[in-house]
Amino acid sequence: MTQMMELRGRWSLITGASSGLGVELARHIAREHGGHVVLVARRRDRLEALAEELRARHGVQVACVTADLSRPDDVERIFTEATQGRDIHAVILNAGVTYWGEAMKQGWSEFQSMLDTNVTSLVRLSSLFVPYLVERGTHGGMMFVSSVAGLIPVPYQAAYSGTKAFVTSYGQCLAQEVRPKGVSVTVFAPGGISTELLVNSGLSNRFKAGDMGVMTPEECAAHAVRAFLRRKELYVPGLLNQTLALAARVLPRGFLAQRTAAIYRPES
Repeated sequence: MTQMMELRGRWSLITGASSGLGVELARHIAREHGGHVVLVARRRDRLEALAEELRARHGVQVACVTADLSRPDDVERIFTEATQGRDIHAVILNAGVTYWGEAMKQGWSEFQSMLDTNVTSLVRLSSLFVPYLVERGTHGGMMFVSSVAGLIPVPYQAAYSGTKAFVTSYGQCLAQEVRPKGVSVTVFAPGGISTELLVNSGLSNRFKAGDMGVMTPEECAAHAVRAFLRRKELYVPGLLNQTLALAARVLPRGFLAQRTAAIYRPES
């Protein structure tokens, strides 16, 4: 399928839309493409503030769905509320959480919440939205926000790296299965992004925008939307990140794990 995706005047759903990359994805789609957006996140006040900004500055329609993707009932409700009275054309599954530290020190409930947010909700929303998009026959698409950490092993972010490896593999497989049905699936795998996720992980003192392939949310969002509209099946933004992705294909994974461990190891 080579037809470019068109977002102008159409509805795009974005999860994780209350901060970081999600906010900038919404801004970019509204500003550059005149697209309407359904914003999904836990923090209602932030969603409403962003919605007012997008309506006032760009004249687009905006809907807000307050939901926690670690809760199965909320995930089901996202689909119901998003599709009520509007046709969704594009779905961007951006929400994600991380953990930095020794894998054996991550609490079980914290791991389960990460698995539910990063993996289970993504698979469930895919199972709801893909048939929906196929049925409409409008050549819509989905984008999964993965990470370079899903391409190479990242000790001290073991669970996060594992969930993103799943997202990458699942997304590339799904892309092949649904492409003949007129729907594209894009896996977007950035490196670090200077967002709250980096701050909350404790890594913001090590990695800043411009360092080690770390991008600003605005820069990353522009790359993401461009890849999505061009229906790329896997896109890694930035020369350094692309070099890392290539290294993952040619270098022993044990060597890569040793090198990333040296970078991510917490100070004792």
